[in-house]
Amino acid sequence: MDYVPVKIDVSEIGCKFCPEVHIRTFDELVAHIVSVHDEDYDYTAGVCLLPFILDKSVMTCVICEKQFDNFTSIMSHMNKEHIAHSHVCQICGLSFINMIRLNRHINSSHVGYKCTLCNKVFVTYNKLEVHKSRMHGQVKTHFCSLCSSSFESNYQMKVHMGKVHNVEKYRIKCEHCPKICTTKGAMVLHVKSLHSDVRYECDMCDYKTAIKWMIKLHQRKHFGERSYACSICERKFGRSSNLRAHLKVHTGQIGRVCRYCRRGFIDQTSLETHITEVHYFDQE
Repeated sequence: MDYVPVKIDVSEIGCKFCPEVHIRTFDELVAHIVSVHDEDYDYTAGVCLLPFILDKSVMTCVICEKQFDNFTSIMSHMNKEHIAHSHVCQICGLSFINMIRLNRHINSSHVGYKCTLCNKVFVTYNKLEVHKSRMHGQVKTHFCSLCSSSFESNYQMKVHMGKVHNVEKYRIKCEHCPKICTTKGAMVLHVKSLHSDVRYECDMCDYKTAIKWMIKLHQRKHFGERSYACSICERKFGRSSNLRAHLKVHTGQIGRVCRYCRRGFIDQTSLETHITEVHYFDQE
């Protein structure tokens, strides 16, 4: 029999028959009910209750006291750290709390996500979304809840809300310097890059970083490598992000970059025409 964990928001734990007894955890509550009130309990099932104390600002795990800023993050933490995982993937060894999550993992990690327009299969859902945007012009629109602005990605929307509307949730402050980032990922990158003891050093200057791939990115400055070219004015850049930003000069909109030759185009239609005419045989 599979047991499904029940998630509940609690402020305090206690026995309604013995309010004077101080009980700190669900395990203590179960033990109290069994020993004092002579109730039966199947210990093989464990305690299938996950306690939460929900707060709008900071959510603290009541088991290990780690803190999170949203319910999704604390849910993920509880599922990974505080639930027994008895269903094991025979392909990669990861474990899950039930067959539903195991099957979902197998479908996404070992089968892949298929594009409904061309049947191409991708390892992750994000790569599928990028493919749909670049090759089929299907772009998800994310709207700001505070104004009429819209964005192609959720990340761009968060950056907008942090910078334009000063939403505290999207203004994460560095513990070591005045730097403010929009997402936790950006802050992790910043801390690793500037405040970590682990260092990769450039052998041509004093630049140091804790992130190995950033050394390669940095060294492009020394070698003058500029492989990303604008198809409008032929100006070249060392990064695809810089090329996309440059394309705003021509259209006011972020452009597209060809994954075959790294040339930049003003819109999806221009990119698709280029791929069809220049790289037709590359896609066979």
